Amino acid sequence: MYEMMTRLRKSHWLLICHEILYMATILFMATNFFMPAQKENVKYVIIIVLLVALLIVEFIYAKKEMLQSKALRYGIVFYSGRLATIMLFYFWASTKYEGTIFLVLMIIFAIEAMLFISFTDFEDQFRRWACYAGYGFLYGVVSLVMLSNLLLFKKIGVTNFIKEMGIVTSVITSLIIIGELVAHIWKNFEGKLFEQNRALIDLDEANRSLQEQQEEINKVTEKLGVQKIKLQAANKKINRSHDEMSVQNEISSSIAASLEKEDLLQKITKILHIRLDLDLALVILEQDNSLLVPGEEPQGRFVAMATSMGDDYQKALLDSIMNTDLQELLLLSKTYIQNTTTDSIHFFKKLPEEMQLPSIICLPIFDKDERLGTLIVGKNKEDAFMDSRAFYENISSQLCIGISNARLYAKMNDMAVRDGLTRIYNRRHLNEILNGYIKEAMARKVPVSLALFDIDKFKMVNDTYGHQCGDEVIRHVAKLLNRGALRNNGIAGRYGGEEFVIAFLDKSLDETLGIVKDIHNQIREEVVTFGDTELQIRASVGVASYPKTCSDPSELLTRADWAMYHSKRNGRDQITIDSDQITDKM
Repeated sequence: MYEMMTRLRKSHWLLICHEILYMATILFMATNFFMPAQKENVKYVIIIVLLVALLIVEFIYAKKEMLQSKALRYGIVFYSGRLATIMLFYFWASTKYEGTIFLVLMIIFAIEAMLFISFTDFEDQFRRWACYAGYGFLYGVVSLVMLSNLLLFKKIGVTNFIKEMGIVTSVITSLIIIGELVAHIWKNFEGKLFEQNRALIDLDEANRSLQEQQEEINKVTEKLGVQKIKLQAANKKINRSHDEMSVQNEISSSIAASLEKEDLLQKITKILHIRLDLDLALVILEQDNSLLVPGEEPQGRFVAMATSMGDDYQKALLDSIMNTDLQELLLLSKTYIQNTTTDSIHFFKKLPEEMQLPSIICLPIFDKDERLGTLIVGKNKEDAFMDSRAFYENISSQLCIGISNARLYAKMNDMAVRDGLTRIYNRRHLNEILNGYIKEAMARKVPVSLALFDIDKFKMVNDTYGHQCGDEVIRHVAKLLNRGALRNNGIAGRYGGEEFVIAFLDKSLDETLGIVKDIHNQIREEVVTFGDTELQIRASVGVASYPKTCSDPSELLTRADWAMYHSKRNGRDQITIDSDQITDKM
């Protein structure tokens, strides 16, 4: 309220109103100079001078109001002096018109004084009532001066003066009472308003505090969210590491449990396909002829595959692997990772464009400087292998160990069952297979047939050309026998020295005889070359068959041996079929 009253006192319009009042009063006073009663001119001059002085003071006070520290002091002096001056003019008035004008001005200035006193920033009512008492004292002094003047000069009656004083006193008292009531009402209103404002301020502060707390909570939540994401990523990484370790353990177990290369790689591709949710797990082994048997066709690539892309995809991929050179794939000497079809390398030329997987990893499998094969895994979505290099390189290392172990096992097994010179079955393993043939033949009631070959005049070859040439002759004959046996689902083995056996399960005597004749003719026709020497080789053969020529399958080898000796005794280079007549002669 104090600020509102200050703005009102500084109002330009209020100053204009005061100017109008002062100027109107000055003009009214100036008109009295033209009246007949010239003896009053001095009074009017004094009133006009004081009014002009009040106008000047009005301007000065308006400026002094700008100084807040001095506003209260100047206000008390200004309002008190102005009201006292107008009161003096009122009692000094010669006519009713003058009295009325000054009464109106006194009422207006009294109201302004009361408002200033009532609404000024006094914290103590005592100070306000002290102002009221000062105004009352001033009013009483002016009244007594005027009363003594009246009594002295006997201008008007005392009764009229008392009536006028009563009216003025009543007006002033009423204004004070009204001002105090208004001030009290406004103070209560302002108090409630202040309480409401205080409550609003408290509420704003509470809201601000809540907002700050909410911001802090949001920051903490954001930090927790970031930590949650990090924890989820770490947890995902831990789970993936656990899964990868589990897969590696399964592969290690498979390597330890299986020594057969083909079976091992099929297991590993299935583990990778299922456990890692891959669309393709593929191992391509390059051709390995280190254990190739004489007469046996060279082996091609071996492929172990597990895929969820369908039969058409599998057929197309196998066709591309088996019937193309895979040159770009074989040139890879380190890990190749592809996570998009853009600018990708198509290793499988016969695989249609729409079947190419967007994400693949190709890892060459090396054992020292020897390339064993290639591991390929694929996923039918992009960016599937962003950080999988190390894991799959570990898998490749495990595969290298598994393949090397399987090859070593195969080599040791090969040494145990094959003859070191000819690479066909040795006598021990030959007997094991023959025993199996005999058991199966007796169980299924099918024939078992075999032939025993002996190189003619082999001792003369050794004596004439040396044992190295003799070894070459033995290898040559073994190759022809093994090739004929393999082509007809049979077996070939070295029985001892220059003697060889071929055996067939579920082949009759006539079928076996036809095979033996072909092999015998090849021995005759093919020349053995050793250095500058070319040798024509001949062989004597005995053929026996269960149950056609031999009722006891355990005597098959013996009966074939007797038939072979019969061939040697009757001129060599011939085939003799087992019969009871030959047996009787032996």
